[in-house]
Amino acid sequence: MRCAETTSVLGRQRGAALVVVMVVLTGALMLGLVGVQSALVDQRQAANYRAALKAHMRAETAAARALSAVDTLDWHNAPRLEPGQNARWPVVTAHPTAVHRCVEGSCLYLPVMRGAERWVLALGVSRASNGALAAHSAPILLRVDEEREPGATFSWD
Repeated sequence: MRCAETTSVLGRQRGAALVVVMVVLTGALMLGLVGVQSALVDQRQAANYRAALKAHMRAETAAARALSAVDTLDWHNAPRLEPGQNARWPVVTAHPTAVHRCVEGSCLYLPVMRGAERWVLALGVSRASNGALAAHSAPILLRVDEEREPGATFSWD
């Protein structure tokens, strides 16, 4: 009789062990999936941050180049930029006085008039591998102050 009791207890233990192992494996699978999903989100965030940083650096490059070329800018055809008006890449690139100065046309500067003052607008973008815009910089505005001597000086906005 003892042999039959041992066999039934072992049979129940083997069934319980299978359930416990399945629960542990399911938990490990869930933790693994959460970890992979978190890593993918972190990777996308890092790529977006990198694209935004590249766009801003390109806008600064355009602003620096505008400083050295201020004497060659066409102020007669300069568009008017109202305070608070948002300068977006597709609108600015269509203007004939926009000067592209970066690789693949990813940064530019443009003479603009704000009120009666002369300003230079600089923008930069970062492109995805398919050529689409990945990030757009905030506009950098430089005020040309021609009243100071010698030559033109600039103020950042």
